[in-house]
Parts: sequence; C-alpha cells; structure tokens
Amino acid sequence: MNEEIIFEKVKTAISNSCGIEKETILPESTLFNDLAITSIDIVDILYTLETEFNITLKISDLETESRNELKGVPFEIDNVITKEGLEVLKKRLPEISDEKLKPGITIYEIINLVTVRILCRMILFKIHASSP
Repeated sequence: MNEEIIFEKVKTAISNSCGIEKETILPESTLFNDLAITSIDIVDILYTLETEFNITLKISDLETESRNELKGVPFEIDNVITKEGLEVLKKRLPEISDEKLKPGITIYEIINLVTVRILCRMILFKIHASSP
C-alpha cells in the first residue's frame, strides 16, 4: 500500500467524520488548526482508520516513539521539549519547519503541528510494522 492510497482513505475518513469537503483536505493541512478537527472528531477518525487498516493508531505515538529513540535522554523537562527531543522530532517530522519546531515548544503544542501527511506516514509505518 502506498501513501497516495492512504491519503485518499484519510481524506474520506476526515470528510465523513467532520463534513469537510475532500477537495479542501491537503497533505500539508494541520488537523487541528487548518481543518479545525475537534478532539471528539479525531477519536472517530482514528477509529475509522484503525478499522480500515487493521492497526492501532494514536497521535501520542509521535511522542512515545521519540522518547524511545532517545533511550533515557530526557525528551522534555517540565513539559518543554529538550534540544535532543527537538532533534528527534525534526528527524521524524521533516515537513515541519524549524520555525514551528523551535526551542521552547511544549509537548502540548506538538499535536497542533500534525498534518494530514504526517497522519498518512504514521499509518504507513504501522502497516509496515505489523507486516510479517
């Protein structure tokens, strides 16, 4: 399965859950800011995508996997992402500009940076991880 097919299925899930026209859903659209998806909507969208792709999907996986990659080095201190945490996020999320992933960003702000493309890549990663 490729990203293009996943993108179409993600657009359909977002459109069906939120009533957003599929044509307005772009890969670079952020879920919460650009598309104004609510936390209730994201639960429905993720459930739909989990069912569609037979995977388990959590937005918090970005943070969890970043913490795991640091192998004990703090990802955040007092909810502010460390320099090392930023380096891992920049590597994992190259489409997010340095302007947005900057020193001082908190763990609570990461979710607002998640784009449709990032969600598609997360799904693709999960599909590959669950394949024998």
